[in-house]
Parts: sequence; C-alpha cells; structure tokens
Amino acid sequence: MSLREQGRRTRLRRTGRIPPDAEVRHFDELGDGTQAVVAELAGRPLTAPEPRDLDDGDVVKFTEYYEVRTR
Repeated sequence: MSLREQGRRTRLRRTGRIPPDAEVRHFDELGDGTQAVVAELAGRPLTAPEPRDLDDGDVVKFTEYYEVRTR
C-alpha cells in the first residue's frame, strides 16, 4: 500500500489510448468504496478524495476506459 498525501483529489478522464506502462484495473477488481468513486466520477467533471487502491496514471475499465488523474 502506498502512502497518500493529505487532500489529494482524483478525477477520471475518458481515454482511448492506454499507455504501455499503465496498470489496467477492471471495475469488478476494485473494492466497494473505490467502485463507488469510479461510478460517481465516470464521465463527469467531478473530483473525489484519492482512493487507496488506485494510483495516478492507472486505467480503469468501467463502461469505457478511464485514466486516473490525481493531484
């Protein structure tokens, strides 16, 4: 488990290109809390607190592919 910075926020960005070094996670592999965050953010210009099991640059396969962006 990696350390998280206090106050970091996550946004999902729809992507058609998956970087070769990205970890691709399928929605059903995620914990319940992270699934709720992905469902809330997918396709919307919103942010949420950084989930513990996703890192910046990961890609989530949900209804489409979404790149995780954290700042």
